Amino acid sequence: MTRPSAPTAVATPASRPEPAPNRAGGQAFAAVLRGRVDAASLGSLSPTNPAERPWLAASNADFRHRIAQAERSAEHVRSGYGLRNPSSGALGRYQFLPSTLLDIGWRTADGGWSAAAQRQGVTSEADFLARPAAQEAAMSTYLRRVEIQLDRNGSAGRRGEVLRGVSGQEITLTEAGLVAAAHRRGAGAVARWLQHRTATPDAPLSDAQRNMYAQVERRVQEFAAVAYASQRTAPADRAIAAARPEGNPS
Repeated sequence: MTRPSAPTAVATPASRPEPAPNRAGGQAFAAVLRGRVDAASLGSLSPTNPAERPWLAASNADFRHRIAQAERSAEHVRSGYGLRNPSSGALGRYQFLPSTLLDIGWRTADGGWSAAAQRQGVTSEADFLARPAAQEAAMSTYLRRVEIQLDRNGSAGRRGEVLRGVSGQEITLTEAGLVAAAHRRGAGAVARWLQHRTATPDAPLSDAQRNMYAQVERRVQEFAAVAYASQRTAPADRAIAAARPEGNPS
């Protein structure tokens, strides 16, 4: 969003690589020693107790969980809510970048936390990491923001189309896939990918472009069959988006 593109438009995660898999259950604790996980994240949140899985009470619960799995945060202690990336500064289960939180109105230009964040009990990074419900609220705001961006840049209107990706595979465009790709690389990157694949498919790509489009395609494909209900619930959402410059969500 972090995006986090970013994970990112809401702000793009600065070309962060795909998260490396956590290959052993005990590695979440070892990660603390490497600085990948804050010690505060070693709380009692249980990933096997439904009452302690806050995303289940939110809209698009399966989509949210799939995003956390794709970000490799779901496999960490406390389902990733206490996770902080020391390199990018991405926070929590959905790996929101500071620029993403600024774009959705949760951070302020001076580095503080906005009234929207404070209404969720968040006045610091520690507060954000300690409050799963606040992270789910931020994710709801983020999803609405990304949907509006995809709508405004024309990407959302491509739902249902089938195109051939850079990989050579046919790809079906769905709302879940487009939103997930925007979470990874940003709504702007999704629009550029669609433009390339439909208007100039034979145009040469730089290594950076090829890597970006590969990440977009991977998310579009992985989320193609995931259920997703639109979060655009009020005209005010469009006003909020119009008031901020287009960026790339995390």
